Amino acid sequence: MPESEIQFETIAIVGVGLIGGSIALAARERGICKSVIGVGRNPQRLQHAIDLGVIDESVTSCSELVGVDLVIVCTPVDRIVEDVRTCFASTPESTLITDAGSVKSNICREIHELPNSAERFIGSHPLAGSHQSGFENADASLYANRKCVLTPWEDSSKHLIEAMSQFWSRLGMQVHSLSPEEHDRILGLTSHLPHLGASAIAGLIDDVSVDFAATGFRDTTRVAAGDPGLWAAIFSDNSEQVIEATEQLIETLKAYQNALVANDRAALTDLLRHAQTHRQLFEERQKRD
Repeated sequence: MPESEIQFETIAIVGVGLIGGSIALAARERGICKSVIGVGRNPQRLQHAIDLGVIDESVTSCSELVGVDLVIVCTPVDRIVEDVRTCFASTPESTLITDAGSVKSNICREIHELPNSAERFIGSHPLAGSHQSGFENADASLYANRKCVLTPWEDSSKHLIEAMSQFWSRLGMQVHSLSPEEHDRILGLTSHLPHLGASAIAGLIDDVSVDFAATGFRDTTRVAAGDPGLWAAIFSDNSEQVIEATEQLIETLKAYQNALVANDRAALTDLLRHAQTHRQLFEERQKRD
């Protein structure tokens, strides 16, 4: 399909926040769709999103979606299954549905039980975002040169996989496929654990020391500014993987602590060098991608 060709006449964004708002802006800017319907609970907020040009029109329930070609559910992970069920019931079988949640196993397992799910739904996770929230911070370039993970089932239709791969690619993303379980294992280590660790460190600061916190504290704890309710739901929904990753972190911290207690500078240097090497690997992969 040529880059300028319309892929979907109308798409619906359920949950018009930073992620959903950025998808809406990017999809129209890149000519992927003609119009975007926003779905949310607050009519005043939805009208503000229309006024800002983030969406074209709005409804306050997924049950009001009828003539849409693609629905992207961008609500918190503990609401995604319910919203997808409503979309299945209210839209025709030709309507494709995906989500943008950062946890996949439980969500995909429950949705897979719905009739015709392998033809209509595929899990998506665009690996992009910010500690900021709200459509006021939406950015059409948020997804450019970033990764998106699709989590299809073994029986997912090729048409569905191709359509959603093309959609995310046209937003500027590099599309990869993982099983829901492998996705959650990897994200538990690379996304959920860093947020948990950043929050733990941020929680240690006190009224006196905060005045002396500088770039190290800022850079390490940036993501701790995220929505607590949203992240509590993510941790809870991916608890098994987050617990396992946390245990690995505790073991590593104990190794640092033991080296300090023993005044073993060589062991401490080895630990720091190991961490430095892996950080450099991350930076090299980011440059390569």
